[in-house]
Amino acid sequence: MRIHDKIDIYSLLDRKFNCPFCEKEHYIPIKLIFIGKDAISRIPYLISTLVRGKRILILSDEITYRVAGNKCEEVLREDYQVTPLILYPKGTKRVYADEKYLPEILAKAKNKDAILTVGAGTITDLGKYVADSLKIPVICFPTAPSMNAYTSGVAALLMGRLKVTLPVQPTRAVITDITIISQAPLDLIKAGFADSLAKAFANADWRISSLLTGEAFCLLPFKIATEAENKYIDKGDELVQRDERVISSLMEGLNLGGISMIIAGKSSPASGGEHLISHFLDMYAHFKGAEIFAYHGLQVGIGVIISSLIYEKLKVLSSREVRHLLSHRKIDYDKEMKFFGEHVPIVSKEFTKKLPVIKRLPELLPSLWDRIKEEAFSLVYTHQQIVEFLSKAECPLRFDDIGVNEELAYHAITKARYIRGRFTILDIADEMGILDEIVDKLHKGEI
Repeated sequence: MRIHDKIDIYSLLDRKFNCPFCEKEHYIPIKLIFIGKDAISRIPYLISTLVRGKRILILSDEITYRVAGNKCEEVLREDYQVTPLILYPKGTKRVYADEKYLPEILAKAKNKDAILTVGAGTITDLGKYVADSLKIPVICFPTAPSMNAYTSGVAALLMGRLKVTLPVQPTRAVITDITIISQAPLDLIKAGFADSLAKAFANADWRISSLLTGEAFCLLPFKIATEAENKYIDKGDELVQRDERVISSLMEGLNLGGISMIIAGKSSPASGGEHLISHFLDMYAHFKGAEIFAYHGLQVGIGVIISSLIYEKLKVLSSREVRHLLSHRKIDYDKEMKFFGEHVPIVSKEFTKKLPVIKRLPELLPSLWDRIKEEAFSLVYTHQQIVEFLSKAECPLRFDDIGVNEELAYHAITKARYIRGRFTILDIADEMGILDEIVDKLHKGEI
């Protein structure tokens, strides 16, 4: 595999290979990714090639069970000992990836040979976490092209009212019935599309962080995600018309986005500053005991708009201007974090992880600025392109489109950087005072 070759990542599943970009050995433990019509009828055969044993737990919620879980149970019963577990909301309007569901799932999954998750992000993350805990395989059957967790090696869960991302063993397979996911609620399809647009900005954030901190970086995740993205990124209008070809391409892009995280060994190539804004909004809702504002991906789309504005602002600056802005900006971090109230200790612990590099920015950033612009800024789309892509797919473009008022939008932009230890473009922008300019645009109705 040479650096300019088109990469067939599917041929590398369950294989170790040498990377043409970072020259390290990568391994993708997933054995199968299948997208096709009437895939649900092929589940018994496909599982027989993937799992030893006959005891299968089918995990779903009341909605996804009606959509596909009942059919999965029906086609598996002839050859397998099937135990369905249908999750119902506990104190909320719908099921979330909350630790309160884990004891029930763990109890049902005990002594099973595999878990088949039938659902979207919530069911997938719960199933992956439990399967990892019990050291049994998990197979994902998506009911919507809504996010990239199907193939990723992480699970995002709400623990102690704090959203955390935990490493888990990836799924053994993702089996997708194109007819089923094409009939998913449009907001879930839009969410997957908006979430996929984060890849360019997440990889740019990751590259900047690697230059500043010395952490490992690999361009392969960006390359494979971009090759897939090119098939659907400007076809948002066809997406909302439920064009199966475009939705299939989107699902492929989401699967490759998850695989990019496996290659990296972290979520960096799929989650940057734009994701922190979505996580912040989720955390705020949970702190208040309220329902989330919108599906994760739709919130990420707004975060991508914010990131695109930041990159547009920064790319015209010279290293001298960067040095000047950094030298004139002083932030009282303790004062800023008071916003989180009783959760300050947890947030502070995360933020402290990146504080050493933040304190060195006045020294590091100006000297590396030209290289950062060449190697990171070149990866992202323009603000205008992002707005056009999202508009075509009829995704939310403004905070108030998802019920976030102006005051909370201000906090989402300026406080999201504190909730994770990962260094992102939000940190640079705040240290230079750029986030204040973004907030001004917000007040003027430009965001």
